[in-house]
Amino acid sequence: MGMPRLTAAKVSAAILAAAIIFSPGPGRADCSPSDLWNALEGTFNTIDSTECAGVDADPALWAPVGAAAGIMAGVSQSQQFCQQLNNIANQLSTAGQDGNSLVTQLGNLGVDASFLSSVLSVVSSAADALAIAQCACALSNNITQIVGDVGDCIEGAICDLQNLANDIDPSAFPACTGKIIQYPTDCTQNPCDPKTGVCNPNLVTLTQCPSGDDTPPVTVVTGPNGSGAIGSATNGADQNGDIIVQQCVCPPPMTYQWVPWGQYSGWSQVVIDGNCSFFLCVCPQGSSPAGTTGEAQYVCICQNTGQPAQPPIKTTTNPEGLPCPVPLTGLPCPQGQTRVNGQCEPQCASGQILLANGTCCDRSQASSCGTCCPSGQSPDPATGNCVPTPRIRGPGLPHNLR
Repeated sequence: MGMPRLTAAKVSAAILAAAIIFSPGPGRADCSPSDLWNALEGTFNTIDSTECAGVDADPALWAPVGAAAGIMAGVSQSQQFCQQLNNIANQLSTAGQDGNSLVTQLGNLGVDASFLSSVLSVVSSAADALAIAQCACALSNNITQIVGDVGDCIEGAICDLQNLANDIDPSAFPACTGKIIQYPTDCTQNPCDPKTGVCNPNLVTLTQCPSGDDTPPVTVVTGPNGSGAIGSATNGADQNGDIIVQQCVCPPPMTYQWVPWGQYSGWSQVVIDGNCSFFLCVCPQGSSPAGTTGEAQYVCICQNTGQPAQPPIKTTTNPEGLPCPVPLTGLPCPQGQTRVNGQCEPQCASGQILLANGTCCDRSQASSCGTCCPSGQSPDPATGNCVPTPRIRGPGLPHNLR
């Protein structure tokens, strides 16, 4: 799995470390499981915050938010872009423009949005494009901070534990005199294709093997509400005093699964023992990730509403604590549509009314039978049908010119 194997002595050290990896060490009182979970649950709070209020009303906008966040994860100037965007958001004009114009406006104001143009340029409203960029920035920054918090916590605890083991038996446990080598690992993608059974050895994940196999033990801490998980595998210090820590973070409302390697035809490309399992972050039932790259992989979108899935917490608006509850007002409609008799219908312009067949019609052209009279015809109040519009003859014209 791309991680060094352990000697028996180092396995013992790793087990010791794994058993209390999230216990705060001296001077690390800020490194408690509750603090980590507050940070993890902040991911969902970001989705539900003012930074994402502009996309919250329209389920169709969450897909481009996921795409934008995924792109940001791989672009070095993303953090600078987000700061500049925040500074000049009030200067942008979005009325009557589209996403492509927003990219141009940002360029004119000295902010390079070209790396997001593939996402924003296809959005029909510049206001929506701005809301997408702002929400993606908040989401990207939040998840980056979470990974950093977990890494800092592990780094502070492991050296103390390794040195404790060294005090007990210096011959078996080298002191932690080097550096912590962290491997924040993306465990949101299944490294094996469930359809073909082929495994991708380049998708590194945490591996759990039967007792006696030479692999680092894995510790998993789950969230207080049953969603979210932090998985980590720790190698004891090597001869250089370096410690390697591999970690996976599944923010709420994600959960985790141990998936057997042996059920896949390509498992031998990745591990020797087919009885090993791999750690996988999964979205709750009825939802799926917003994207396949970057932060988009950590956002679970409900298939029934198009909105982000929620942690399983019972509230007045979600009394059953479902990850994908149907809103009390009914399923949301995409922007530009309104709900009529349980169906999403186009939202009509000023001066128009929505007919029973779901089309918009000028009030003066709508017949009592529910049809929209075409040009050259008018509704007949007596029959409710469309009849030819009478020609109006001007007064004073000779009869042969009328």
